[in-house]
Amino acid sequence: MAELVLGVGSSHGPSIQSPPERWARLADGDTRDPRFDYQELLQAAPAGLEREITSEVQHARHGAAHKALAKLTDIVANARLDAIVVISNQHRIRPTDNHPVFGVFRGATLPVMRRADEPFDPDSRFVDESKRPRAKTMVEKPAHQALANYLIESLIEKGFDIACTDQVPDGAAIDDAFAFPYEWLMAGADTPLIPFHLSRDLPNQATPKRCYELGTALGAVLRDWDVDARVGLVSSGGLSHQIVDEELDRRVVEALTTGDADTLCGLEKDRLNRGPGTPEILNWIAVAAAMAPKKMTLVDYLPAYRSVAGTGHGLTFGYWQ
Repeated sequence: MAELVLGVGSSHGPSIQSPPERWARLADGDTRDPRFDYQELLQAAPAGLEREITSEVQHARHGAAHKALAKLTDIVANARLDAIVVISNQHRIRPTDNHPVFGVFRGATLPVMRRADEPFDPDSRFVDESKRPRAKTMVEKPAHQALANYLIESLIEKGFDIACTDQVPDGAAIDDAFAFPYEWLMAGADTPLIPFHLSRDLPNQATPKRCYELGTALGAVLRDWDVDARVGLVSSGGLSHQIVDEELDRRVVEALTTGDADTLCGLEKDRLNRGPGTPEILNWIAVAAAMAPKKMTLVDYLPAYRSVAGTGHGLTFGYWQ
């Protein structure tokens, strides 16, 4: 039987991929982000945030984030995993795409953009998907069709309607959120990944309680997989962003580290959706449920502000083992 030996939670995104010297460029983009009212945020922001966006503080936050990633990379390597299920969200939705609540990629390989050759562009979030240039440099990484099909069939039997995708469009790469572990957590290893989509978008957003139930079922079917394999889970994304909500982040972190399922299941929908990226907390809820009764060990929480309006990223790193 398979062993579910490790769960990892890690933020992803531009605060990690961009050096702190470029965070000001991200902050400038926040003033034009159509998903929230920057001026309204500016009026409501707590006093003293100018101290959080100094060069010294931002460099310290960025350095601490990469130190946390290095620790998680060591933990993943030492776990000797045969397969990794990555729970995250599709960020770039084409007009012709379906957008299920839950879904699994079951292709034979994953086309992954090589970030070393194509650095993150902070302005890319404002480019319409139809006008976005194709990835210039991609590599094929291994997926795991057998495990993907097993998850789909087993979770359907447990009452979860699971969509599936067999390939990405020609010339496109798998979404960065799912490819993130290859570059930042796996130190060049080619462990097969299974992207597990959990929608963060409205109106097709599952409740925290439903995500916890999904995680419980996922953990059970992984442990019942009739294969001699060491399996890991990764929650890619979160916590609060593009609007930092420290109170919410710290409440979630406490619940993850104490195994407080009631708090995780009871998170308020409006609070989760205050920042466009904040619903990625749902990914962590699913992994926490799958790994229960193990509790998360926090590596670091870093409120990485980039503007006096409170925009930025609640960078968080932890593991279950």
